[in-house]
Amino acid sequence: MKLLEIADNEIVTMIDYPIHDLLEGDGVILKLYFRIFQKGCANIIARVIVLPKELVTAVFDEKVKKKFKDFEKSHPQVKYFALDGNHRTTAASLTKSKIPAMLFESDRDCKDVQKLNDSAEVFRPYVNNTIEECTMELKEHFLKVEQFYTVAEKTKRMVEDISIEMPQYMRNNFNQK
Repeated sequence: MKLLEIADNEIVTMIDYPIHDLLEGDGVILKLYFRIFQKGCANIIARVIVLPKELVTAVFDEKVKKKFKDFEKSHPQVKYFALDGNHRTTAASLTKSKIPAMLFESDRDCKDVQKLNDSAEVFRPYVNNTIEECTMELKEHFLKVEQFYTVAEKTKRMVEDISIEMPQYMRNNFNQK
């Protein structure tokens, strides 16, 4: 498994719009991660799990592959799909920080992260046992959604959507950089 620092426009995010604690809570998780990134302390939090786009798109059916190829034409910088980390990636994007990530490419990576999960190095309530399980999880997710978004696009959309109860200081931070 490789450790990476990734820009928010290089990652396709799972569509969790808006992220749940802004919709159903007080946003405390996003607020916490925002402060962590804002203060330059991202090294203390778990890395986001990402997979190379080639691994993920290989399992898409033809309809989803076509949709992704169309998306990719206007997003040539995309290299990865996020398997988790909606709050962390959003907080990183809001603060214009790189996203700390772990790149999964093999079954060995899945096994290695199981050990890290036991020591709170990652926050994944369940762990896929194989890379195939990871790609199938993403395949199932993207069969249900209409569109692909990068982390940057989803964050921008959340900032601009005044119906979302995002703290104004986060919007201001995002807009001033």
